[in-house]
Amino acid sequence: MPIELPKEIEDRIAMMSDEELAFRGWTKEGMRMRYQQRLEDDINSPQVGEQAPDFRLERLSAEGKRIGEYLTLSSLRGKPVGLIFGSYT
Repeated sequence: MPIELPKEIEDRIAMMSDEELAFRGWTKEGMRMRYQQRLEDDINSPQVGEQAPDFRLERLSAEGKRIGEYLTLSSLRGKPVGLIFGSYT
């Protein structure tokens, strides 16, 4: 059974014109399916305020070179940490 979309998302879909949808190669039903898939994919994702999953990263030098040292998120417990995930490519 598909996840029911929040009213805000249904309203956003309803506001899109047929011209805008055609330009993007979308349909309203296709958008609903994409939003539903996203919500289903996020069901098991950590939520704001929950503990982040632990992970291990290789440290880099100031010049951006690999130095063979590793850092885990759990090793920073009790210290302020900001996490930014994205692609810089």
